[in-house]
Amino acid sequence: MLKILLICHDIPSKTVGATLPFYHLIKELGKKYDINLVSFDSDKYSIKELEKYLDEFHSITIPEYLDFKNQLKYTVKNMLSYDNINTKSFLNYYYHKDMSKLIKEKTTEDIDLIITDMPMAFYAKNIKLPKIVYAFDAVSNYNYNMYKKSNRIFSKIYWYLNYLKIHRYEKVYNSFDCCVLVNNKDKKLLKKDINIPIEVISNGVDTRFFKNNLEDNVKLVFLGDMSTPPNNDAVKYFIEKIYPEVLKEISVNFYIVGRNPSDYIKRLSENPNICVTGSVDDVRKYLTKGTIFITPMISGTGIKNKILEAMSMELAVISTSIGISGINADNNIHYLLADTPDEFKKKIIQLNNDRTLREDLGINARLFVEKNYSWKISMHKFDEIINKIIT
Repeated sequence: MLKILLICHDIPSKTVGATLPFYHLIKELGKKYDINLVSFDSDKYSIKELEKYLDEFHSITIPEYLDFKNQLKYTVKNMLSYDNINTKSFLNYYYHKDMSKLIKEKTTEDIDLIITDMPMAFYAKNIKLPKIVYAFDAVSNYNYNMYKKSNRIFSKIYWYLNYLKIHRYEKVYNSFDCCVLVNNKDKKLLKKDINIPIEVISNGVDTRFFKNNLEDNVKLVFLGDMSTPPNNDAVKYFIEKIYPEVLKEISVNFYIVGRNPSDYIKRLSENPNICVTGSVDDVRKYLTKGTIFITPMISGTGIKNKILEAMSMELAVISTSIGISGINADNNIHYLLADTPDEFKKKIIQLNNDRTLREDLGINARLFVEKNYSWKISMHKFDEIINKIIT
């Protein structure tokens, strides 16, 4: 049986977009291959659900720092070693000498293939085995866009230096046999510097888990990790440009659902029309029928898993072009497109007043996801890539 060393920056979880593909890769391909998972452990996610699909599991504890100051202190502390200088992983938050040692030990065993995510790719660049980097999206482009939109000088410097660092880092992918991304836009961006085969495998959604049976009043919901700049930008754009105009015509509550809300997001809960939930055990209780799911994204990369989950829950979705990027849905059939504040306002009011339209969009969205965004389909494509590389 084929033996795979899977390297991930945290324990894969079905609730976190950054590790979601690895979670389903283990569940689908662990039935067919011997998978040895090596990961950091932020002490937030459990391996219990995946253990039966794994041949081995090894982890090293890593703290989670959301603020830049503590991230920098931790990074500098870990980078001061010969091994780190040798790997040229300068200012890499995920460098850890014990992880480097563990991966070296595991690759001396009978491993046929290495699969790593983007943050951990540098560990595998010099290993002479067939290997795939599951990069997900063009991270350097995201940092460049953040640099362009920043108004403060220190913020511009931070994002530009980050762009330069990650742009250089992404060239590590050239030491792999294949790079996997989640949409074609990011493929076009990376092709400028990456000369290995680049495959696009869209994220999926667990349609059995994200299935709706609950009715509720009409409300607006935004879902996401609220510590990230794109999600904060989206909420700020909605609060400043759209929501006040909506409230002039209709009364509808707005729920911001997701972990690690920034101070700006927390302060929004002072408004009686706005609920900031923070981390929740199960997002589905906020995605009840009647919900208008909004993604007013004005920055960001990759595929928004939250849109696929909302569609699977039969919700009417309103999104900007950036939000829906990578999802091949049809406007006015599977979702509503709104790229200006006025369009967004009008679509919200239209859905609030038209239950039939909400339900029709939700039904169409569910069927669309069932047909096109199954994890089983995505992992079958990944399996084909594996077989192409090892044969």
